[in-house]
Amino acid sequence: MKSASFLVFVCLLRFTHAQGLDLGTISHAPSLVANLCQNYNETSGLAFYKDTILSINDSGNEPILHALRSSDAQHLQSWPIANALNLDWEAIALSATNVFIGDVGNNMGKRTTLAIYRLDRSLLLPSTTALTAQKLNFKFADQPAVPLPANAHNYDCEAMFFWQDSLHLLSKNWQNLWTRHYVLPTNWQDTLVVSPRDSFYVNGLVTDAAMDVQTNQIYFLGYKKELSGLYSAFMYRFLNNNDLFLGSDFQRIELGSALSLAQTEGLCMSGANKGFITGEQIVSVITIAPKLHSFDFKKRSEAFE
Repeated sequence: MKSASFLVFVCLLRFTHAQGLDLGTISHAPSLVANLCQNYNETSGLAFYKDTILSINDSGNEPILHALRSSDAQHLQSWPIANALNLDWEAIALSATNVFIGDVGNNMGKRTTLAIYRLDRSLLLPSTTALTAQKLNFKFADQPAVPLPANAHNYDCEAMFFWQDSLHLLSKNWQNLWTRHYVLPTNWQDTLVVSPRDSFYVNGLVTDAAMDVQTNQIYFLGYKKELSGLYSAFMYRFLNNNDLFLGSDFQRIELGSALSLAQTEGLCMSGANKGFITGEQIVSVITIAPKLHSFDFKKRSEAFE
């Protein structure tokens, strides 16, 4: 009986962490569109909307939604959100009717309640001078008691995408370099408590995610500290057949050094197998300006699919 019980446990464990076939690692050098102006020094989340890229800045910045032109990275407009606070804005997602801003960052490990701001997408007009939002509070059911050690725990979050009437969040695990996948509705009352659906060993820190609606593939963006002490950027893409999410076949894509890409924080898809990445400014021994890069995996998509 003891052996049988152990076998059941092992089977359940494998199911919980089931993942698809590793299709290998490739390298890809994104194309520089332009350095960004100071409005985007801490760009932390992206969404693509009518040839325009929407972006936000993270903690320490005002609650403002920015828009820039995708062709040359020129700043187009800023919409202050009158009834919102930017504790640590990290992600944007779009549905057919709404914009969702994820106030979900928790680098310092002090937050127990996170929030999504829900806005009316139809109000993103040149004539609109300010926006208002509905605040949706939630908690991770599996998060231990805080405070957690700063930049050394598994309950930070910077990635979110919309798919099939739900919001999908990916954790940024400083401690073990995995990510957990949570699924939330797009509207609720009171404070929602959510449990992880699945998980994946990233071997890095996930900073954004996006759904390619034309191919049904999921993309992650992130960075990793190398043995040299420098940081490199990467992406993952998941085939997502039958909506398997992190359990589907996957491929890692090495993008290059943060010295050329800046700190990769924002990701959006603009079409099948292509999109944009932003890197926030790095201020260290040298200063690296915030940047907008584009990528296109069309030539490599057939082998993956």
